Amino acid sequence: MKQSISLILIGLACLMLMTAGCTSTSDTTPATPSAQAQSWSGIWSTTWTSADHATPVPGDDITFTQDGSSVTGTYVNPEYEFEGSIAGTVEGNTLTGTWSESGLPGTSGTLVFVMSADEKSFTGTWERTNDPSGATYLWNGVRT
Repeated sequence: MKQSISLILIGLACLMLMTAGCTSTSDTTPATPSAQAQSWSGIWSTTWTSADHATPVPGDDITFTQDGSSVTGTYVNPEYEFEGSIAGTVEGNTLTGTWSESGLPGTSGTLVFVMSADEKSFTGTWERTNDPSGATYLWNGVRT
């Protein structure tokens, strides 16, 4: 009887050792590309829509600088004599932030840009803070 109990205990100990080697507490699951922030740094040639919501207007080149998940950007429109700035946060492939322009009183608003998987273009929208209609416009770009 003692020998049977000893064999059972030894068998259980071996089984526990074998199953312990089959488990792991470390997370080896790779991050998915959508969870990793893409790089917005660089110069982007843009187009945007305004009044009719349909006709793309050649926009200004935006120079983005990214530090971690924070992005800042600047653009200049010599034709209409104003400068603009952008500040936002990146999560995955999406940049969410604000824009403002000098030289045009009260011109500021929000934006959401979504970068393509190849990081060569983005599609986006922008809104004016002081627009009573609450209209949303398009603002797209390609990396130069």
